[in-house]
Amino acid sequence: MEQCQWIRQKFETPGIMQFSLEEKRTLLGRMIRSTRFEEFLQRKWSSEKRFGLEGCESLIPALKTIIDKSSQCGVESVILGMPHRGRLNVLANVIRKDLDQIFCQFDSKLEAADEVRTTKYFGSGDVKYHLGMYHKRMNRVSDRYISLSLMANPSHLEAVDPVVQGKTKAEQFYSGDTEGKRVGCLRS
Repeated sequence: MEQCQWIRQKFETPGIMQFSLEEKRTLLGRMIRSTRFEEFLQRKWSSEKRFGLEGCESLIPALKTIIDKSSQCGVESVILGMPHRGRLNVLANVIRKDLDQIFCQFDSKLEAADEVRTTKYFGSGDVKYHLGMYHKRMNRVSDRYISLSLMANPSHLEAVDPVVQGKTKAEQFYSGDTEGKRVGCLRS
């Protein structure tokens, strides 16, 4: 009962989170970018299977906010695991996979530009909503570099969770992060 009350107090209390005008604009911009991406895919490739973000539009702003706050607290690497729904949007708007790379998965006539040196794609040759990616980029909020990994998930449901935990533990071990404060994971 005590844990339930804590959750209610932290997440269900009206007005518990106060945002500045700039934070509200950032959240709105992230929401618009993610919904426009989905609208574009629906319009351009309406007959393609894509496991869109419909019904979970707040996922992108939420993930980006968690990553921003984590980076401010000293986290240098975040490993993400998720099922198919919303994966393309996370690749485009959170991990920042080049859009031409994503669109080439829909249309074989398109040719993608060369990959960036700090970018690695996992699961090449698989369908577009199974792919994973690693990318190191500057976090604008914390002005620190952060490594983001979205693990490939060729199976269904939450089969990727143990892989995410294993990769997180391995990165913590090899980076000397014995307290788990520089490498973290998110599973949705």
